[in-house]
Amino acid sequence: MTRVLGDLEDTVMTHLWGARAPMAVREVQDVLRAEGRALAYTTVATVMDNLHAKGLVERSRSGRAFRYTGVGSRAEYAASLMKQAWERSGDATACFVALLSAMTQQQRAVVENALHIVRSTPQGTPGAQETGGAAQ
Repeated sequence: MTRVLGDLEDTVMTHLWGARAPMAVREVQDVLRAEGRALAYTTVATVMDNLHAKGLVERSRSGRAFRYTGVGSRAEYAASLMKQAWERSGDATACFVALLSAMTQQQRAVVENALHIVRSTPQGTPGAQETGGAAQ
């Protein structure tokens, strides 16, 4: 089951998903401090350990410390949350109609583009093409 991320978890994941290399707790703490979030090392370490327990990050030993890498992408994480909510709705059609009704025209165009990509992608190769943008 995919869990919704808290504010600090989301911020940490944003940096890990965007990192070019695995990050140590101290590096994440430094980035957060530069953004105006002065957090204790132990707080950041606990958050990263929790993210590891949730399966959202992988970690590998680097000397005495761990280095963390985000698993998957933000898009894959968001998709798993949407899929889970849809499956739990009790009425998938009504749920999707409500979602589409709440979207802007631009967001619906993104859905149409995504459907076009999925329909034109050979079965068994999901995500083989890039969407070229995100909904606002």
